[in-house]
Amino acid sequence: MNMAIEQCINLADILIVDDKPENIRFLSEFLSEQGYQVRKAINGQAALMAARSLPPNLILLDINMPGMSGYEVCEQLKADAKTCTVPVIFLSAGSDVTAKVKAFQSGGVDYITKPFQLEEVLARIQTQLNLQTLQNRLQAQNQALQQTIQDLRVTQAELELSKAESNALFKAMNELILVLDAEGRHLKIANTTTDLLYLPNEERIGKTLHEALPQKQADLILDAIQQSLATQQTIDVEYSLEMAQGVVDSWASISPISTNTVLCVVRDISDRKRREEALRLIVEGTAAKTGDDFFQACVQHLAQILGVRYTFVTECTNPQNTRVHTLAFWQHQDFTENLEYDLQGTPCEEVITEGKYACYCDHIIDRFPNDQDLVTLQARSYAGIPLVGSTGNVIGHIAVLDVEPMPVGDQTRELVLKIFAARAGAELERQITDAALKESQERSERLLLNVLPLQIAERLKQDTSAIAEQFDEVTILFADIVGFTPLSAQIQPTELVNLLNEIFSTFDELSEKHGLEKIKTIGDAYMVVGGLPVARPDHAVAVAQMALDMQAAIVQFQTIYGDQLQIRIGINTGSVVAGVIGVKKFIYDLWGDAVNVASRMESSGCPGKIQVTEATYSRLQAQYQFVQRGQVVVKGRGEMTTYWLVGNNTPSFK
Repeated sequence: MNMAIEQCINLADILIVDDKPENIRFLSEFLSEQGYQVRKAINGQAALMAARSLPPNLILLDINMPGMSGYEVCEQLKADAKTCTVPVIFLSAGSDVTAKVKAFQSGGVDYITKPFQLEEVLARIQTQLNLQTLQNRLQAQNQALQQTIQDLRVTQAELELSKAESNALFKAMNELILVLDAEGRHLKIANTTTDLLYLPNEERIGKTLHEALPQKQADLILDAIQQSLATQQTIDVEYSLEMAQGVVDSWASISPISTNTVLCVVRDISDRKRREEALRLIVEGTAAKTGDDFFQACVQHLAQILGVRYTFVTECTNPQNTRVHTLAFWQHQDFTENLEYDLQGTPCEEVITEGKYACYCDHIIDRFPNDQDLVTLQARSYAGIPLVGSTGNVIGHIAVLDVEPMPVGDQTRELVLKIFAARAGAELERQITDAALKESQERSERLLLNVLPLQIAERLKQDTSAIAEQFDEVTILFADIVGFTPLSAQIQPTELVNLLNEIFSTFDELSEKHGLEKIKTIGDAYMVVGGLPVARPDHAVAVAQMALDMQAAIVQFQTIYGDQLQIRIGINTGSVVAGVIGVKKFIYDLWGDAVNVASRMESSGCPGKIQVTEATYSRLQAQYQFVQRGQVVVKGRGEMTTYWLVGNNTPSFK
């Protein structure tokens, strides 16, 4: 699914509208390198003409253009049925909120403020194209589902028509013809080979219906005989009989021959009843169900209609369609545990690989000797049909197994499976699409949480205005990798970036371990804070322990790059203001004198040491070991008494 979306994006047609040729050329060259097809328009009229002649997949639209503004262009696009669904992303040098609101009111889906980063433009384009692709697929799937429902209705209507036609043909075919008198006594039997006889032919001649049939069925037919004789019209009745081969549904057409005798033509309509039952159950029994409930109802009803012991529906689990797992498995009288299996050497392989109905009426184990599941289930017969998605790809299959042979050439079985497969395929594709949308949403959520604290991210979802909060006491840590700049001249740039990534990734793990909030990295500097956005009383302890752990962590890198790679750390405790400001590239940041002092503690410190202020020292002196450094001149603060943090007095700290 993701690969299909990516392919659609790479082939996307993007229309760039801007009155400045240099802007068009700049964006056009970049997007072309990314695999997009790019068209250009230098004013609003040209943009409308290009979009209406061949609607693009997305439009990048400048607002301030001579003659016709971007707002007017967008409004006309949205008013045109041919272009109303094309997403429009506005590009503008204005960051005024009113301009943005007007852009969205005119029909825009996004707003990018100039000057912009190409990566931002690309990400926003890809997001909108992803949404457009998924929306198109959902619309197509909905149309396909509606078509399936319509097809079912047409099929039902055709079955009703078939019933009328069958009645007429039945009278001519005379599968079983009886001549009965007014009391229901058998006078003649024209066909002795039919299975519809409840008693042998010789035992029925001269006997009444009540002597040959159960009372309920005999009463029904006798009543129809008397109506036919009284009205001199043909009367049709339907009834069921418990025969040796199972329940047989029969249809009888009774026509008057004389004032005292009738011709009764009987036909087995069990197949038609099974088709009608299949339609009823799939339309009524599963219409309100989705997910697991639907698939379980599906296999249970299918087993009931076809009279088989096992029914199951599967989903393909890999792109090669060589492995599936069951979504529901009906075994005799109840559901059994779902399983996953390879298709090779199974009858299901033919169904999914060739994408068509397949049936083995008997000796299925002899045909597939390596399929141990068939042996375990004692299966003798099999029939299966693929589940096909809206794009024609096979996404699973539905199959039945039985411990008895299946009738050869049973068209009803194939029709019933096709009916169930159409509905099951639509439901499975809906689930796949929902899962893809959920995954996309979760990925976006994870990206947001990598940038902002959870509490702040949740607030921004509800309110995008600036967030600022006062925290009376937090502890701030600044760390700088000493020797990193000289090292950059000795190793390759890629290796340098990888080294910095490894170091900072280690620091990230430590900040998560100690429950601290990473604020940012600047070059080879790292900033973290304890006590926000959720206040905690042990913020100074947590930051001090992280500082010691950072010193220990840098040692592993010194084994490769030598002692020239060291870390310098500064810590301070005090009040700050924390929050998010701006309209793009959000960052959660801190402000206040306490932040500046913490930064000075780092910059005025020594490689390999942790320098803390007196405020931090006073909160940690009972738990940690310190060495007084003495008076240090701090820029903007004059002389300050500082301390070196050298160890922990509580080895059991975790």
